[in-house]
Amino acid sequence: MPKITNLNSIQVLDSRGTPTIRTFITLDNKFTGIATVPSGASTGKYEAVEIRDNIPEKFLGKSVNKCLEIIETKIKPEIMDSQFNSLEEFDRILIDLDNTNDKSYLGANTLLSLSMSFSKSIALSQNLELFESFDSNTTIYKSPVPLMNILNGGKHASLSSDFQEYMIIPIGFESYDDAINCCVKIYWGLKAFLDSKGKSTSVGDEGGFVSPYSDNEEPLKLIIKCIENAGYKPGEEVMIGLDVAASELLNKNKYKINISKSKSDLITQDNLLDFYIYLVDNYPIISIEDPFDQDDWEYWNKINTKIGNKIQIVGDDLLVTSLNKIERSIKEKSCNTVLIKPNQIGTITETLKAIDFAHDNNLNTIISHRSGDTEDSFISDLVVGTRSNQIKSGAPARSERTSKYNRISEIKMLKKNINYIGRNSMIL
Repeated sequence: MPKITNLNSIQVLDSRGTPTIRTFITLDNKFTGIATVPSGASTGKYEAVEIRDNIPEKFLGKSVNKCLEIIETKIKPEIMDSQFNSLEEFDRILIDLDNTNDKSYLGANTLLSLSMSFSKSIALSQNLELFESFDSNTTIYKSPVPLMNILNGGKHASLSSDFQEYMIIPIGFESYDDAINCCVKIYWGLKAFLDSKGKSTSVGDEGGFVSPYSDNEEPLKLIIKCIENAGYKPGEEVMIGLDVAASELLNKNKYKINISKSKSDLITQDNLLDFYIYLVDNYPIISIEDPFDQDDWEYWNKINTKIGNKIQIVGDDLLVTSLNKIERSIKEKSCNTVLIKPNQIGTITETLKAIDFAHDNNLNTIISHRSGDTEDSFISDLVVGTRSNQIKSGAPARSERTSKYNRISEIKMLKKNINYIGRNSMIL
C-alpha cells in the first residue's frame, strides 16, 4: 500500500461564508486527495461535535484554526510516513486518537476532512474513481433520484413557512437527464410565478426560494401548480417531499407550527400527526423527514405505523448517521428511511457501516448535503458507490448544490450503462 508522504490543511469558506477545513493528503508523493468539510445549521443534538475557535474577532468565533493545530500537532505525527491497508484502518487511527463517543476531543470536522481526503487519495492510488472504491464487489451502478429543495423555510429562510424544506422528487422518468430537466423547469417556473406576483425570489441556504407563505399547506398548492405548468403530472412523474425539522419547532412539548384549521400555532403531537395524515391524503407527498422531535420516539413510531407503508418516514436528527440509533429505530419501527450525513458521525468508515446496516435491514438511504456546503462533490460518489437510491443536495442552483448533481452526470459519462433508478428508489 502507498505511504502518506504529505499532509496539509487550510481554512476555507463554505457556502454561508463560514470557515471550514480543506485537507490535502498525498500518497507516495503523487496521489493527492483534496476534501472540504460541510456544516449544518439545523443540527441534531446527538450529532458528532464540531470544533470552532470561539474567538469573537475571528469570523465571529467560527474560525477553525484550532482544528488545523490539532491536525498538525496531534494527528500528523501519528500518520505521516505510514502505510494503511484500507480506509477502515486509517479511520481507526483517527477514532482511537479521539477516543470519545461524540468526536469532541479532536472534532468531527477535523476527522472528516482527513477521512474524506484519504478516501480520495487511496482511490487515485488504485486508479479508481472515488465511487468505485466504496465497494469492490460492485460493478453495477444506478443514477439516484434527486430530492430537490425548491422552497425553503424554517431555519434556512427567515419570515417564511415553518417547514424547513419543500422538495420535488422526479421518480417517473427513464433517465437522470430527464429528471434534472424536469426539476429545472419546475424551479424556473416557480421563480417566474413568484416574480409575476411581486414576491421575493431570494433564495435560502440551500438554493430554494424563500416560501412566500407563513402557512405550511399553501406551498404544496403552489408546487403542484408549478409542476403542472411545466407539463408534468404531480403524483405520477413528480412527487413532493417535506423536511419539517420538527426539533427546531418544539416549544414546551408542543410544536410551533401554523395550521390553518388551528386557533393557535402551538399544537400537540396528536394534532401534528393528524395534519401529516391529512397532507399525505390530499397531496402527492412521498417523503417526510424529521416529522417529530429527535427525542419523541413514541410519535415517530406512531407516524411510521400510520403511514410508513405509503411514504418514506426519514430519520435525520433522530438517527444522526449513528449505527446505535439506526438499530434502535429498527427495533422500535420508528422510520423506514435513513438520511446519511458523514459529518454527523465523523469518518467515512462509520458512514459506510451505517449505510450497509440500513440496507441489510431493508431501509432506504438518502445521502445528504448540509446547508453550509462546499463545491466538494464527495456525496455524489458516495450515493452511487454505496447503491443508495436518493441524493439530497438542494435546489438546481448555486454551485455548491449543482456540483453534486453535475458529478452524477460525470459518473454517467464514465459508466455508460448506468440507468436511472426512478420509481424503484422508493422501497416501501
